[in-house]
Amino acid sequence: MAASSDRARRKAPEDRRQDLLAVAVSCLATLGPRGATGREICRQAGVSHGLLRHYFATPEALFLSAYRDLCDRFLAAFEARLADDGRTPQSALDAFFEAQFSPDWANTDILGAWIAFWTLTRTDSAFAEVNDDYNQRLGALLDQALRRLPSSALDPGEAAKILSATMDGLWLEVCLRPDADKRAEAVALCRTTLRRLTST
Repeated sequence: MAASSDRARRKAPEDRRQDLLAVAVSCLATLGPRGATGREICRQAGVSHGLLRHYFATPEALFLSAYRDLCDRFLAAFEARLADDGRTPQSALDAFFEAQFSPDWANTDILGAWIAFWTLTRTDSAFAEVNDDYNQRLGALLDQALRRLPSSALDPGEAAKILSATMDGLWLEVCLRPDADKRAEAVALCRTTLRRLTST
């Protein structure tokens, strides 16, 4: 513990904060909201409880920050894939699908953390607001990407909702069985869904 505490003290404040966020997500994924106590997070992070309190007033504040951080990282990765940086609108969406089902974003640990956060949204309005904001921002990204495609008979907003629902279901399947074949199948099905939605 002494060696890990020494390493923690040598880290920059933002690095220490990010470490605590990552450990909080890991604890939530494996232990759930009840098992992921402040004491357990400190033990796994190799820091004192005082250091945890230095950055976050309560474990709940840590979890809320971890949820915001996870959502922001998801959205930043997706926005980068959808950015108009020389890609065609179709290839940008293909890159988005690949990111959605990549090992970074579709795995059992992320699913466990996401379920824990969803559980907290049922009883805590602050978590519910983060969840609603994430869904709105993701929907807006998809809507904007679909509007770059050739016009179709379906309204882009409606198409975005259908595509999002399809991705959510496939993402859950991949997280439960995260193998290469399942990932490739999910990407292919999203591409097929997109073609059907945007055909005139």
